[in-house]
Amino acid sequence: MTAVLAACLLLAACTTGTAPATLPATQPAGTVELNQAPPSDALIGGGGSGTVSFNGKVYGFAIGGVGVDGSAVALLATTGQAYQLSNIALFPGTYRQVSDAAPRPSQDTSGLWIQNEHGVVIHLRSPPQGRVPALRGDALRIVLDQ
Repeated sequence: MTAVLAACLLLAACTTGTAPATLPATQPAGTVELNQAPPSDALIGGGGSGTVSFNGKVYGFAIGGVGVDGSAVALLATTGQAYQLSNIALFPGTYRQVSDAAPRPSQDTSGLWIQNEHGVVIHLRSPPQGRVPALRGDALRIVLDQ
């Protein structure tokens, strides 16, 4: 009996202690547009541009793909919503695909759900005549314009 108790205490001591995932805010904090402007030389090399509307202001950004699928997503002309964005300084970063098991702020599972290291979540819609590729192990890098 004491061996079982000792094993349980040892197992409890080895757990990570991470908090359960909390559901993200259900209302978008902003809207995102990718590659809605006419193409320019900036698109050469697997990148594009976009805007994010947040707190009544529009901010421009550059977007680049890391890997083949990341580059394909960076060139899409699409729109979406940003969630869990409390400060525009949290918007830039490296975005990776949200796992299928992760909670989402919407029941909409279409398009592509991505999240950066600051916890900002973006839901990109599928373009009218196409689809959004899965990122798998690839990523997107967003940098705000100066």
